[in-house]
Amino acid sequence: MEQEKIAKGNRVVIAVDGPAGAGKGAVCRAVASQLQLAYLETGAIYRALGLLALREGLQEDAAVVARATSMPFTYRSMGNGQFAAYLAEEEVTAALRAEAIGQSASRIAAIPAVRQALLAFQRHYGGVQHVILDGRDVGTIVWPDADLKIFLTASLQERAERRVRELQETGKNANFTEIYAAMAERDQRDAGRSAAPLKPAADAVLVDTTTLTLAESIDRVLHLIKNTLNQAGFTCRESLVESR
Repeated sequence: MEQEKIAKGNRVVIAVDGPAGAGKGAVCRAVASQLQLAYLETGAIYRALGLLALREGLQEDAAVVARATSMPFTYRSMGNGQFAAYLAEEEVTAALRAEAIGQSASRIAAIPAVRQALLAFQRHYGGVQHVILDGRDVGTIVWPDADLKIFLTASLQERAERRVRELQETGKNANFTEIYAAMAERDQRDAGRSAAPLKPAADAVLVDTTTLTLAESIDRVLHLIKNTLNQAGFTCRESLVESR
């Protein structure tokens, strides 16, 4: 896939990749809030398109690609470390978490033309702000020249257990065997696709969260990012990143 060259300017770009359930979203939101970084969960873009594809009955690849170029998607900071996904003025954050939407998103993400259509949005996100993006191919395709690349992972067993707990905490039924099987299938599909497969960038830092608490995972990633910001000439302070 031909790379579109986007000048970073003075901003620092952090790319965090990894499989579902590794903790990318929770970790990145906490870090973005503490350091006042722009934040984008790139998977939300694909989930939003997956939601539209199901709602509108889009079956052909060409129809999905066309919708990707006209999708009214925004990802908005709500303050206090909270972020929300919108389609036009409809807040769809909770809807995007449904298992059916995740499976739909994974399928359409395997279409090369869809990924190409959504690249520009990801690369321009945040404007001149320092930015942290999480997803499946941020460090390999979206931002191959990111200042820091992290591959956040955990065992399949642990990731499935986390998903079960997450569903149970919201009062939903959760079958571990079904979730484990669906997650394994998604891992295989994401890693095996020809377009932007899920894999660590050659220069990514591996962070395995299998035995870490959320707080420990946040601290580890926060330490890596602070070092990167300092090396780039920025001083990290409490909830603030200042230029020297």
